[in-house]
Amino acid sequence: MPRGSRRPGRRRSGPWYGEFRERLAFEHGTRAVFPSLKTSFGRGAGGYSHGVEVHVPGFGLRRLRIVFDRGHVQIPRIFADGPTESKHRFQDGSLCMWYPNDPPDRRWVREDGLLELIGHAIQHLFREDWWRETGHWLGPEAPHGPPGPKPSPPREDNHDGDGR
Repeated sequence: MPRGSRRPGRRRSGPWYGEFRERLAFEHGTRAVFPSLKTSFGRGAGGYSHGVEVHVPGFGLRRLRIVFDRGHVQIPRIFADGPTESKHRFQDGSLCMWYPNDPPDRRWVREDGLLELIGHAIQHLFREDWWRETGHWLGPEAPHGPPGPKPSPPREDNHDGDGR
């Protein structure tokens, strides 16, 4: 077998986005809905990213940048232009759209695809804009901030009511 070729069905090492078929399946149908979609693919830590302009109902056009890199292979970081004041953003400015420890049916997973991920981001931006105008967050919220101290386990008393 010539150098650089590989058998069909065999996966190269590295992140999923290094495989053309996986990227194609992930992006399926997105460009038809969002013709402004721009995709870039870099080697190594360069990762895989998308830029897209979206309409946030009632609030106008926003630009998203969706980034998968070696540090975030399965769950991307999503950045948006415009106002950044939000109680649901990470320190790097990326959107905090779901609680990572939620079961897959309560959050986005890669198999849902890029089109659904963009839909989640649009919903999140709508909620942020609504919150900035009204002070009320629409939809579910997960706890934020550093974890508090773990609760102590219940104390086990070794007596049966006789005071010993």
